[in-house]
Amino acid sequence: MPAKRFIRTPSSSELSELEEGYKYGRTHDYRIRCQCILFSSQGKSVSELMKIFSVRKHTIYEWFNRYEAEGISGLRIRPGRGRKRKLDIQNEAHVIQVTKSIAQEGRNLTQLQRELEESLGFPISKVTLRRFLKSLVTDTNDSEGA
Repeated sequence: MPAKRFIRTPSSSELSELEEGYKYGRTHDYRIRCQCILFSSQGKSVSELMKIFSVRKHTIYEWFNRYEAEGISGLRIRPGRGRKRKLDIQNEAHVIQVTKSIAQEGRNLTQLQRELEESLGFPISKVTLRRFLKSLVTDTNDSEGA
């Protein structure tokens, strides 16, 4: 026996928002979630939605719960996904430590890498360090021009 529909029937204004989100949403994930809610409002069961979107039942219910609790904004991708940066330009301690190490060690990237690994307590690749230094230079250049 297929699982029953879980969410309440959206109002006409919510339906138009969902249709707009499905057609013009910025991300693929958001468009798919809007489409799932629309299909559910048209009477599709959870098992049918699982087959259509190739996701687990838990995922469908999670979309339903977020829609119920937060409305259409709950279907958007939340910030904070993915791997966090080891060296972050927003982290003032990282910026201070790197600038202090640059002043002490000069231009040798390998020595700078070793010193930062010791002081920060985690390994840093040269690519990560290079990327951070580039963003650090770009960030300071932008702030000088303002």
